[in-house]
Amino acid sequence: MYRRIIVLVILTAGCISQVYTGDDAKKDALEFIKNAPTFSFDGLQKSLLVTGVEPSDYDGCFIVTVGFTCRNTGFGTRASLFLVNRPTEHIAVIHVKKGAITRAIIDDQWDELNQKSVT
Repeated sequence: MYRRIIVLVILTAGCISQVYTGDDAKKDALEFIKNAPTFSFDGLQKSLLVTGVEPSDYDGCFIVTVGFTCRNTGFGTRASLFLVNRPTEHIAVIHVKKGAITRAIIDDQWDELNQKSVT
């Protein structure tokens, strides 16, 4: 009898510890942006700010909004382009599904996952 209760408690604790939370999504979204081409090219570390974490339609899915500033205009890696040295603020809307980034759009213009314009 006691053995069954202990097994049940262990199984329940294992399931609870595997719940994906908004804090987890926030951490994953920030890590993604830090390593993504637009921010990693010339983003200002101190400018990174999560402005929203909203649950999506499914368990473990969240939409995370992150603001940040880059030293130059544009998106992605811009090493071969003529750059306009003007600090530019960006807003990224990142969809996170249990740790996986499924969508990342910057300023409603740039698909950061696929490195192409959305318009």
